[in-house]
Amino acid sequence: MPLDSASLESTREEFEKQIASYVGTRYAIACSSGRSAIRFSLLALGIGHGDEVIVPDFACEILPITVFCTGALPRLCDINRNTLSLSPIHLQKALRPNTKAAIFTHLYGIPVDPSPLMEITQKKGIALIDDAAQALGASIQGKKAGSFGDVGILSLNKFLDVRLGGVALTNNDELATKIRLTRQKHENKSFLVSSGYRMIEFLGIKSRKAMSAIILGDKRIYRLLNFTLAKKHFKTVDGWVEANPYVVDLWRSNALTSAIINQLMAINGKSWHRRRLEKLEILSLQKELEILEKNLEERRTIAKIYQERLKEGDFNSITASMNAVPSYMKYPIVFLDEKKFLNCVNDLIQSDFETTCIYRPLHKSPLFNGINKDSTFEESIYASNHVLPIPVDPNMSIKELNKIISIVNSHRKE
Repeated sequence: MPLDSASLESTREEFEKQIASYVGTRYAIACSSGRSAIRFSLLALGIGHGDEVIVPDFACEILPITVFCTGALPRLCDINRNTLSLSPIHLQKALRPNTKAAIFTHLYGIPVDPSPLMEITQKKGIALIDDAAQALGASIQGKKAGSFGDVGILSLNKFLDVRLGGVALTNNDELATKIRLTRQKHENKSFLVSSGYRMIEFLGIKSRKAMSAIILGDKRIYRLLNFTLAKKHFKTVDGWVEANPYVVDLWRSNALTSAIINQLMAINGKSWHRRRLEKLEILSLQKELEILEKNLEERRTIAKIYQERLKEGDFNSITASMNAVPSYMKYPIVFLDEKKFLNCVNDLIQSDFETTCIYRPLHKSPLFNGINKDSTFEESIYASNHVLPIPVDPNMSIKELNKIISIVNSHRKE
């Protein structure tokens, strides 16, 4: 093994032990993103053509697209509006003979007790994936999100000051080995990134802006190649479905989000989102992980301020269950009136506040509206028209925090 490869592997293994110890699992497999961690896990579970994977209808569209990219079919499932995660009742109804796995989420960093879901999946013999991409550091009954089920998923850049990083977690020896082998088979080395980092090390540059510039440059080149070289037909090779012709047409008409483009458009089977983490990136992740708890405490402090100063009337907060400790990627509130919800969103946008992670039901997406036509999805439809995740950013100023509180409180009954 070349010296630089040995150094990379040693650094990666040390980081993986650090993450596994923090979450409380036996194994952690570091990836470039949470979506790559899900892909590698699904493939390691043997999921492919002819299989179905249950995903919540109220979630990021990355989930069903990642399932689609393995060749399997995502089966959408309604949620519980109190947890914003899979409803056990609807999960039971969604099961089919070819169901091989189910994915549940801890949206906005509010941890969900998966016990009812685990009981169903274990009884049926299907895998349960604990998607804690939005819940790094959250826990329920003393157990960290991401440590439940057969596989757990983390997305590190949602809580750490880094641009990329994901982790697959498991307690199963055989599955951990399969995920590592899948990663080895499918992850790519970026010539631009590795060369750029070598130059940084050679020149002794310490600025994080230099690393960010290299990552963004690599990302933009990847997208440029997609735009220039995309073809009408993409084949399924080694379990990676690229795109169908109608998806390419949607992409060319600008009807798809950049997230979908990044997932579906891959040139010659090479995807930016499954490139390998380089040594400097892992060292940066390790450094950020050391201050994670401080970051989480700041988020919880902001959430406590919201709890104390938001005057509920036309909206309610989504609270964690007993013995649960949220990590608050966002602070979700539920408006009772849809019009007030929309007006509040508009006012936040007009004041230049971030209004991300407002999801629409996945079954209404043009990519997935042909799935589960017999289901009603009443709970996810309600959530999409009423749930507003407001910012919880440790870097917010007191002035910005007060402004958000003022805007939200202006949309309540006097």
